[in-house]
Amino acid sequence: SKNIDELLDIPNSTVLNKVKGAKLFSPGGTCLELTRKQDEAYVFDRVAFDREIAKGLDINFGKRVDSLDKNADYIVGADGPNSAIAKLAGFPEIEQFLTGVQVEIADTSYDRDFVELHFGTNVAPGFFAWVVPTDKTLKVGLAASENSGSFLEKFLKDKFEKPEILDRYGGPIPLKWRELIVKENIALVGDAAGQVKPTSGGGVYMGLSSAKILGNAIAEKDLGIYQKRWEAEVKPELSHGLKIRNGLNKMSDAQLDKIWGLLNREELKNLILEHGDMDKPS
Repeated sequence: SKNIDELLDIPNSTVLNKVKGAKLFSPGGTCLELTRKQDEAYVFDRVAFDREIAKGLDINFGKRVDSLDKNADYIVGADGPNSAIAKLAGFPEIEQFLTGVQVEIADTSYDRDFVELHFGTNVAPGFFAWVVPTDKTLKVGLAASENSGSFLEKFLKDKFEKPEILDRYGGPIPLKWRELIVKENIALVGDAAGQVKPTSGGGVYMGLSSAKILGNAIAEKDLGIYQKRWEAEVKPELSHGLKIRNGLNKMSDAQLDKIWGLLNREELKNLILEHGDMDKPS
């Protein structure tokens, strides 16, 4: 989201698109369109973005971590939801995951100003499907509580006629954070700590917010500051998000259709646009 601007200067070379809003489709096909005049979110080239913000660091590529250096001042696990650092250090496991799958398809005809989100037990049970336009392609994917690959194939077949698939990838999406993110001189951050929004599966803003706190704690030579400040400043937003996610997952498709009918009322749409924040559900 654009909230990332609060945390760092975004390298323009990593931005594939800027979107002004979203079209949310209920299980029955009702569209809730939320749009603002200004850009609301970035679509990144995530590989290029990670490389840009890592410039100046001494990085060894293609090596696996199979042991921890006990002489290191600090060890930071920023190595994804299947964190090797977390396993080696004996951190508790992340309890809740979904499996996300995505393809990139060639398409220049889509409206570049909007992302699409599609909800329903026949589309993506437990989460949603998405269509995200970049400059020249569409990122089409979903996460689900089961059979994500099969649901994506069905979604592609229903929505696109013979799509040209350029790339395909997938992986686990944490829905629940690790309660413990510091152990002696070891800290976990980002997806490795489960610092991912349960509402959307996005981890960039929460990960960067947490990394900023961690950096300050290391500067103060006290990782306890990271655990305490994270619990006070970031965890509450994730907790609100998880309540929203669990509430949505308890609803039937018919109930969601009714919610969409209410949200499409002009006064409620205006309320969402005035006060809504995708990163801060509270």
